[in-house]
Amino acid sequence: MSDDVVRVSPSSLATYATCPRKFEYDKEWSVESPEESRRYLDRGLAYHGAIEDTCAWVAEQSDSPTDDEIQTYAHEAIERRWEDHADRDEYASDAQFGYDRQVAIAGVDAYFAEDGLEHARNSVAQEGWLSCDRGDVHLHGRVDNIVRTDEGLQIIDYKGKLSGIVSGRSHDKIEAHHAGEAYHSDILKSVFQAATYIEGAKATDYYEPGMDVEFTFYGVLYSVDRTPGQDGLTVTVDGKSRDVGWIYEADEDTIWSLIEDCYTGIVEGKYTPEPWEAIQENACGDCAYQGMCGDYIGAEVSLDD
Repeated sequence: MSDDVVRVSPSSLATYATCPRKFEYDKEWSVESPEESRRYLDRGLAYHGAIEDTCAWVAEQSDSPTDDEIQTYAHEAIERRWEDHADRDEYASDAQFGYDRQVAIAGVDAYFAEDGLEHARNSVAQEGWLSCDRGDVHLHGRVDNIVRTDEGLQIIDYKGKLSGIVSGRSHDKIEAHHAGEAYHSDILKSVFQAATYIEGAKATDYYEPGMDVEFTFYGVLYSVDRTPGQDGLTVTVDGKSRDVGWIYEADEDTIWSLIEDCYTGIVEGKYTPEPWEAIQENACGDCAYQGMCGDYIGAEVSLDD
């Protein structure tokens, strides 16, 4: 593969699918948008790091650790990672800071009380890059965990929640978006990730012909319950997984057609927002670049006239 090949990430494809102009500002020009509070970003770094640390530690052990040993290590790992990543200045109060700490720790504890044990014992790679090539399209992305299963490989992407992730109820929106019948860019990042990571996994040394490759989003903080008591607030967290490999298989041709359209637009520098009316209605409202976007300002002026 030539060194001058342009590789694009699922995130970039999704930004372009949302609005080509937004991609131009964000990725091409690197225009700084109003800075978002790092509260949730840092919390995500903490639990991602703790899971990565734990899976890597298990892989390094000459003897298979017990469940208790894995759980103890994971608990200590999230406490360390919290100290490394969390910034008290991003919080309105000590109580809010302490609450988020409880949520992060409870989420990692819950994960390694169930699915995380098997994932840690069978993890073959953590935080690694996967690349895939299909025709003139070249993609890459960083995956959180690659786990060996009885059927083959499972690619896991950790999220806080599962909002915005394609599901059995929403996967028909992929075709509707592709056909121009509706605008559903919110779920496209998850299907672009599925395509990149499933096909990327097949290009690794971990893959053997005939293996099943599953792609799973895991909501570490899917359900958070708070119970007040005399000693303060008790937080209970439950995670939830969502397998989307079957959706990729069912909609593979449509997904790759969308990917090809976005990839071509990116590499050829086509940033005119189309279809404009759908983008204006669905994507402009919460866009950080709204105040500097000539397309949006021009449309607003026209409406005022």
